[in-house]
Amino acid sequence: MLKKVSVLLAVLLIAGFAIPFAGAQEATTVLRYPINPDPEHLNPFTATTIAIGTINRNIYEGLARLDLNTMEPIPNLAESWEVSEDHLTYTFHLRHGVLFHDVEGVTYENDDREFKADDWIWAAHIVNSADETISQHPEIMEGVVGWEAHRNGEAETISGITKIDDYTFQVQLERPNRLFFTVGAGTVPVVSPEAYEQLGEDFANHPVGTGPYMFVEWQRDDHITLRANPEYWRQDVPSVDEIRFINVPDANTQLLMYRNNELDFLFGFPTGQLAAVREEFADEYHERPGLNTRYFGFKWDQGFFAEHPLVRQAFAHAFNRDLVWNDLMEGARLPGNLGVLPPAMPASTPAITYPYDLERAAELLAEAGFPNGEGIPPIQLYVFASARDELSLPVFQEDLRQLGVELEIVAEDSSTYWDHIGEDDVIFFLSGWSAGVADPSDTLNYLFMNARDDTYYDNPAVNVLLERAMEEFDAGVREQLYLAAHNLIMLDCPVIVSAYSKVMWLQKPWVENFVPSGGGTYTAPLWNVTINTELLP
Repeated sequence: MLKKVSVLLAVLLIAGFAIPFAGAQEATTVLRYPINPDPEHLNPFTATTIAIGTINRNIYEGLARLDLNTMEPIPNLAESWEVSEDHLTYTFHLRHGVLFHDVEGVTYENDDREFKADDWIWAAHIVNSADETISQHPEIMEGVVGWEAHRNGEAETISGITKIDDYTFQVQLERPNRLFFTVGAGTVPVVSPEAYEQLGEDFANHPVGTGPYMFVEWQRDDHITLRANPEYWRQDVPSVDEIRFINVPDANTQLLMYRNNELDFLFGFPTGQLAAVREEFADEYHERPGLNTRYFGFKWDQGFFAEHPLVRQAFAHAFNRDLVWNDLMEGARLPGNLGVLPPAMPASTPAITYPYDLERAAELLAEAGFPNGEGIPPIQLYVFASARDELSLPVFQEDLRQLGVELEIVAEDSSTYWDHIGEDDVIFFLSGWSAGVADPSDTLNYLFMNARDDTYYDNPAVNVLLERAMEEFDAGVREQLYLAAHNLIMLDCPVIVSAYSKVMWLQKPWVENFVPSGGGTYTAPLWNVTINTELLP
């Protein structure tokens, strides 16, 4: 799971609305991909959840893409680039002939849909907005010369971005940033300015990019259809004519549909059936270590837990991760017995951890002034609806009851949950983060830097360490910086680590070239997927 935040959804899209495009052909191959839940919207500037990213990564592109093996940037919409010796100036040369999707209702001056430097520069300024309804990712522009003056309204443009010609521009940084292409300005999504401006609020549900697939239809809580872009700049992809993202909220229903060959993948395994499903579909089962961390988050800025750090630590000792994930959940995840970083990442073994220990938890409660839980008010733990039956919850509830703490589980629909947990009345909640690459920055910078996450955790010492690590190109020195930050975070205990993910899925034998990274199944480039029609039933 990524995180929260959605914008107002257009009435037509809630009812279901399709955007046709020029030259549409009847699909001959269809990839049937289960999703749960529906994305909140499809605006890349305010996207913060896996549900949104699953769809948008097929529609929108950036200047570069990451090699999933080396995690190095490789040319994409930028055909090439140069970086100055001091790592402060990036000069980009755009690919010629890249076209925005041809969508009815969106017009272009002189019918010119070609992506050019002005389009990227426009998107960079949208991203840098201080208005959260416009951008949820202004942090990626931080460090570009002039970002602060523009965001504060003191300048109309970001002075560090310079257009040289229609296909060339420069980005100048205040300081080196080794994460330029992973969490920095190099990740600005390429969006059609005309679509954004002409569609208005409807743009959140009418995505228009340059990617291999084009948006066709969204029937709320049923399906989203994308179709191959006939004008895509890469001639060899995509291979599949159409992707149908089918909303299947119930894991048992998803399994039944997979058995009946109505789905090409199974991503959710019904509780208590994982071992049986793995045995039943042994030849179709795939697994690899993941980069998701699931956690219970405490509000850091206000409320009961913000005032009682020892209580946070006591709660962390009161969660039996091994029982939950190894036994009750049949190995669905790896117990979160280390820190906030998945084990595949550098700096993932902090000195400070919170092993299951009810005696130590009781001692900490007494030290905090709450012996036997006396004086602790009833605590509400908010969880998203799809996790309401997860066996970790009653286990945690019972262990806290033994400590004299009453824990109420409040399940909310995902359509409201990610907004709600950011509000003041929620002080304890279930969440998670999926990194896209095996770099500590892709977890720590989003969850624990400058109060960006819903915990609102903000430790100046941690911020300094993470900022230094962004500028450090020596891997050994960088790992020590991340380890120091990791230990401070664990001492502060803004979250209780529950588990680390395994990327597990079933895949029909006729589906080929589906290759996800440790970030999750949603990271698989669907434009590379092929369907062997000779194997279809």
